[in-house]
Amino acid sequence: MSSNLNVLQVIPKLGYGGAETGCYDIAHFLPENNCKSYIVTSGGELTKFIDKKKVKLIRLPVHSKNPLLILINSIILIAIILIFNISIVHARSRAPAWSCLFATKFTKRKFVTTFHGTYNFRGRLKKFYNSVMVRSDLVIAGSNFIFSHIQENYQEFLNSKKKFLVIFRGINADYFDP
Repeated sequence: MSSNLNVLQVIPKLGYGGAETGCYDIAHFLPENNCKSYIVTSGGELTKFIDKKKVKLIRLPVHSKNPLLILINSIILIAIILIFNISIVHARSRAPAWSCLFATKFTKRKFVTTFHGTYNFRGRLKKFYNSVMVRSDLVIAGSNFIFSHIQENYQEFLNSKKKFLVIFRGINADYFDP
């Protein structure tokens, strides 16, 4: 990996779910590979386990779906991106993804999203809200099922240049060694 890579992951809350532990694991993997690692979150149980020497933790109310807070978070994320010279912004949930989308468009940085599950949508507004997860430069799906779900339900938001990657969830075999 390039030593000039500065990666910012944005997640609503750093709890014990799959998206959260994936964020935690990646955050600690990056510095071991000569990259700088940053997490923006509103808090959560896993924050106390973050190695502050390896990962810069920044607290913001990115869990909020309030449009005004999403806009304010975007402005703060722009500052974070510029101050820390962030190369890649990785959003793992819809509300923070909107803030990240605006911030990366303004700063011209790479934007990645991970689509962890299916999202309910009954109306056009909810589907539009969910579509932020496929508006990034790279969309990561957690399974072939999620990949199919994206293609079946969000086709109108996709273009031929869209890059998709399926990364299957796994477990840390060293930690869970039988």
